[in-house]
Amino acid sequence: MPLKIETRLGRIRIERRIGYSKLYSISMTLFSLALAFLVISMILASLGLDTIQAFLVIFGIFVKPSLLLESVKQSIPICLAALGLSIAFKMNFWNIGAEGQIYMGMIASTGIVLLHEYYGLFHAWAVMPLMLLASFLLGGAWCLIAGALKARLGVNEILPTLMLNYVAILVVEFLVHGPWRDPKGYGFPLSTPFPKYAKLNLVLGEPAYTGLLLSTLGAAAVFFLLEYTRPGFEIKVVGQNPSVARYAGIKVRRTILLGSFLSGGLAGIGGLSIVSGIIGRLRPGASPGYGYTAIIVAALAGLNPWLVMAASIFFGGLLTAGGVLQMSMGIPKAAVQMIQAVIFLMILVGEFVKRYRIVFEKPRASAS
Repeated sequence: MPLKIETRLGRIRIERRIGYSKLYSISMTLFSLALAFLVISMILASLGLDTIQAFLVIFGIFVKPSLLLESVKQSIPICLAALGLSIAFKMNFWNIGAEGQIYMGMIASTGIVLLHEYYGLFHAWAVMPLMLLASFLLGGAWCLIAGALKARLGVNEILPTLMLNYVAILVVEFLVHGPWRDPKGYGFPLSTPFPKYAKLNLVLGEPAYTGLLLSTLGAAAVFFLLEYTRPGFEIKVVGQNPSVARYAGIKVRRTILLGSFLSGGLAGIGGLSIVSGIIGRLRPGASPGYGYTAIIVAALAGLNPWLVMAASIFFGGLLTAGGVLQMSMGIPKAAVQMIQAVIFLMILVGEFVKRYRIVFEKPRASAS
């Protein structure tokens, strides 16, 4: 039933569109991005900054090979977390906890490294596979908490996933200030550095190439899951209408548990890519908000796994550009967060216009 709003000038009716073409969807997304950069340019100009120079720096990131590689490296955790969110959002499970799941992935990866370094529990060749497995399992389990609350008790998942972010961050703070602090680190809250075999240097010795391979495999896996498997079909049906899914014999609770676990697991592997590919150890504040950026990326890509990769590299470039803008133009770090926020806002507006039609009805003249 359409939403109707009565005003003095007439009635505003908001109707859901039955469908729209891919061309319309792409055009609206591009228009949203163009509008976002127009707003950003106005904000930068109001701050007395050279807008053209700032945009040249931002888009120049994708031209210089060294900066492009850095952008790809920054995009890995964003991409993996956004792929996980694509699964959750397809299921209509609003996972806002990718940031916490990333942190749990970092904890799991670091734990495997420390078990090997201090106790020698496994061979060096087994460290990386175990890091991948542990980060996936712990990230998935962290999201599964909210999934279980929704499946069993009907608790809305937004608040639990959001609050668990802060719990995960505080757990990292405790570990690096306490039992996991490097004894040779002069008291700094850092874990021991990761050895070579625990770093993402498998492809040409460069984390960016290895991470790009990891992101590609993740996108292929999510695409295959959603398009060619029964669990993926069930995830999409549950997201569209849980009542219809139950009538069709789909076990909705089980599907919610599976989808939430897979969503958190991919974000957990994103955490591995941070400590193993970007930093090389665990430290406080290791993620500058990759999990929150992943929400923007998933929305921008329309939950398409392949478009998630492209959007992630774009936002990885924005993060890289932030450092360059600070050094070259003195623009504060918050400016990059402002750019992301404006893009996200415009994308939300564009998605609303895609899905809904706004009709204005003039008031009828009263009969004399």
